[in-house]
Amino acid sequence: MNSIDIKETVFKILCEMSGTDVNAEDPNLTLDLGLDSMNMVMLLIEVEDAFDIRLDESDMNPFELICVSDVIKLAEKYLLKEGKEE
Repeated sequence: MNSIDIKETVFKILCEMSGTDVNAEDPNLTLDLGLDSMNMVMLLIEVEDAFDIRLDESDMNPFELICVSDVIKLAEKYLLKEGKEE
C-alpha cells in the first residue's frame, strides 16, 4: 500500500464517519468534521480494521489527532515502515 492509497482510505473512513466529503488533509477532525470524543475512539478502531494493523498503546490517544493529516501520518507510520512486507 502506498501513500496515495492510505490517504484515500483515510478520506473514505472520515467521510463515512462524518457524513462530510473529505478530500483534503487540513480539515480539523472536531471543528470541521464534527467528530466527538466517541467518534475519535471509533476512528482509531476503524483505522486498525481498514489497514489490518494494531496500534501501539502509545498511539491510541485520540486527542493527539487534530487534523485529517494526523490520521494519515498515523496509518503511514505502520504501513510504510522500512522493510514491511506487503
